[in-house]
Amino acid sequence: MIKNFIVIGAGISGLNIARRIQGLNLGSTLVVEKSRGVGGRMATRRTLDCRFDHGAQFYRLKADIKELHQGWQQSGISHEWFVSSKGDHWCSGSGMTTLAKSMAEGLEISLEKEIQKVHFENNIWKLTSNKNEDWFCQNLIISSPIPQTAKLLAGVVNEQLLAKITKINYTKALIALVTLEEDLIINAGGYVEFDSGHYFSISDQRKKGVSNIPALTITMSADFSEQEFELVDELILEKIIMLFTADFPNAKIKGKELKKWRYCQPQTSFENLFLEIAPNLFLIGDAFGGSSLLGAIRSSEALGNFLIESHK
Repeated sequence: MIKNFIVIGAGISGLNIARRIQGLNLGSTLVVEKSRGVGGRMATRRTLDCRFDHGAQFYRLKADIKELHQGWQQSGISHEWFVSSKGDHWCSGSGMTTLAKSMAEGLEISLEKEIQKVHFENNIWKLTSNKNEDWFCQNLIISSPIPQTAKLLAGVVNEQLLAKITKINYTKALIALVTLEEDLIINAGGYVEFDSGHYFSISDQRKKGVSNIPALTITMSADFSEQEFELVDELILEKIIMLFTADFPNAKIKGKELKKWRYCQPQTSFENLFLEIAPNLFLIGDAFGGSSLLGAIRSSEALGNFLIESHK
């Protein structure tokens, strides 16, 4: 069966464009995701007897996300966490993945399927997975990080355009998930970002309502993460804990675990909000809309608007 649309990647940009296509009745749509679940960096993990967000910690209420926010509010799955000079910050008490799962409701999604080959012939895209499954579609949308996308499209699309987008580099992220014997006061809101030093942010998971016991998500800086990323996980975690306990001597650590993001945030953005890199082959994501959750939404919304106009 030939789908009207196939979306590679079930992160927030992939889910958002799929729900828009379906909501506007633009045609049959399938989302293909290589992981076991949806959400991408809207990631929540149950471990160490509690729950952690270990990707995006919140979203800010801006125009791009207002419609989604209203739906999350109506479903009772988001709440305001804190307000700062940057605006109001919202999250989900059951974890950020819950917000992504709500976006996935009603969509046709195939999980644990990594697309390893694409081919265009007779105006149809053919996709082949790591499990030797084939799918066919008229329109292909890719929302994965640029390095993964470039590898998939090598030899398939215009090499000059491909070379242009591969100039977009990503920061890495090393993240320690830590449980404590007792609460450690980071600040009034339970979240702090650092302008310099070893850390990018520290997020109090109990303060935001995700964990029922004292727990922190410690996200290390881009420089630290780049330098230490390829070390053995046990050694990385040991280094993070040594730094943290030196900086926060009152912290009584109970449990610890390491998470890693090889493609955390794009350091620059492409000049357009999406790119039609070949006939009916579109690239979207935070590498186009801006390095944030909102940027990923902004990119997918722009493509949605384009598809509406082109299908009139």
